[in-house]
Amino acid sequence: MSDVQNENSLDTVQTEVINTAPSKSEAVQKAKWYIVHTYSGYENKVLTTLKQKVENMGLQDQFKDVVIPIEKVREIVKKKVKGKDGKFKKDENGNFIEEDTEIITEYKIFPSYVFIKMIMSDDNQNIVRSVRGCTGFVGLNLMNATEKVGGVVVHNAPPALTDDEVRELGLENDSSDEQIEFRSRFKPGDSVRIIGQYCPFEDPVCVVEAVDEENNSITVIGNMFGRKIPADLPATDVEPVE
Repeated sequence: MSDVQNENSLDTVQTEVINTAPSKSEAVQKAKWYIVHTYSGYENKVLTTLKQKVENMGLQDQFKDVVIPIEKVREIVKKKVKGKDGKFKKDENGNFIEEDTEIITEYKIFPSYVFIKMIMSDDNQNIVRSVRGCTGFVGLNLMNATEKVGGVVVHNAPPALTDDEVRELGLENDSSDEQIEFRSRFKPGDSVRIIGQYCPFEDPVCVVEAVDEENNSITVIGNMFGRKIPADLPATDVEPVE
C-alpha cells in the first residue's frame, strides 16, 4: 500500500472517530455504584423489576448488584398471649394478658432510593430508566442529562459514588457481619397513649419527653390537676397515637 493510500485511510479513520461522538457514559467501563430515585413506596418494586430485567437479558456482567440499604433494629413490644386453644388469654378481670416480646424490624435507611452497582452506558441507563417507579439517576436532571458533542446529542453519565462513600454506606460489607442494634420505637415529641395498668395522669394521651433505650423506658409529660408533670414508664406500657 502506498503512502498516499495510508494517509487517505488515516484521514478516513480520523473522520469517523470525530463524527461518532460517543456517549460520555460509555467511557466508564468499570462497575461503580450509582443511586436512583423512586416514587415513594416503589423501592422494592424497582429493585425486583430491575433484577428480573437483568436476568432475562443476560446482563449480569453489566449489573453487579442492586440493593436497598436497610438497618435491622431490635425492639421490645407487648403482644397478647395465646392459649393452647389459639385464643387470647384473659386475666380474672377480663383483660387480655400481654407479655414483652422482642421483635426485629427492618427499616429503609434511605426511603425512595435504590443503589445500583453497574457499568454505565447509554443502554444500561435506559434499562434502569425504563423500570416503572424509577424517576431517574441522582445527580442528573432535565438541565444536565444530555448535551451536544460534535453536533450530536449525547447522554451524560450520572455521578458515581466515591470509594469513601461506598465504605461509609457499607454497600459492600458482608451482611453476616451486620450488627443488630436496639432502638426504642419512640422519640422525644411523639404523642403516645398509656395502655399499661398504671396511668399517673387524668388523660392517658401524653407526650414523650425523653427516651432511655438502655432500659427500654421513657419519660412522658401529662396533665394532672391542671399541671403538666413528668412520669417514667416502661416503653411497652405506651402505644403511638395515630
